[in-house]
Amino acid sequence: MTWVTAALISTSLFAVVTVLDKRLTTNLFPSAGSFNVGFGVMQVCVGVVYFAAVIPTVGFDGGAGVPWAVASGLLWALGLSLFFHGLRLEEVSRAVPLQQIGPVFTAAAGVLLLGETLSAVQWGAVLLVVAGAMLVSARPESGLFRLARGRAFFILVGGSFSLGMAFAASEQATREMNVWAIQAVRAATMSVGVFLLSARPRTLREFRLAAWNLRTLATLFLAEGLLAPLAALMFIVALDLGPVSSVSAVTSSRPFFTLALGAALSTRYWNALNEPLDRKTLGWKTLAVGMIVAGVAALSLG
Repeated sequence: MTWVTAALISTSLFAVVTVLDKRLTTNLFPSAGSFNVGFGVMQVCVGVVYFAAVIPTVGFDGGAGVPWAVASGLLWALGLSLFFHGLRLEEVSRAVPLQQIGPVFTAAAGVLLLGETLSAVQWGAVLLVVAGAMLVSARPESGLFRLARGRAFFILVGGSFSLGMAFAASEQATREMNVWAIQAVRAATMSVGVFLLSARPRTLREFRLAAWNLRTLATLFLAEGLLAPLAALMFIVALDLGPVSSVSAVTSSRPFFTLALGAALSTRYWNALNEPLDRKTLGWKTLAVGMIVAGVAALSLG
């Protein structure tokens, strides 16, 4: 298997996971908080598998990398919790591109905190991503373009910022410990973070009631118990086989996969996601997604 194949498998699987998560947050769970509790439960299961089966085989070389891995897990918990909340409020083909601007915040953190530098082309890429993020969340209204559901926009951007910081923390962790140990600590701390943010008597009660539905439980297990960990594993394989800049550029195509899936599942014959499919809306979405993908790719390759 080549790194390109592994990266494309990871990207396409994450797109499927996002579509399933949209279904879960909107139709199968009564609130974003109750879905977050279910997500946390799945992360506990993933963490147990890593610590019980993987770490005894590959070893746990923690040390100075553990605090960074813990920080990464907590930031991932915050970022994904915000993303799932925004996913409940916004169309999946608008939410995912906004989530993908996380590397822009990572680049900014590298410049401001880690002493890195960006070329003029990379700064242009940052502006292109920001412009695409604004466009993908805009809707024509009375001849003007207004941000779609302002609250959802800021929630999703806040989630992207948190994920961008999580990427930076993960980068620091990789300098001190192996990837498998990072994944184990990240899953454990992510579950703790999600529970701290979302576990309330009401959300726990809602999760228990939703989990009695076999279809809901099966969809949650498929998305967050099987496909998401497999997608993450394929991403690790891609990083092991190829350069991180090129892998990042390939995975930035995820919004295209999500847009295609969203359109396929929102036809008049099978309207599973209720996404608008008029020519003008699809045209603006495609242009905006293209801007974000091109900007992230230029930023990564630079």
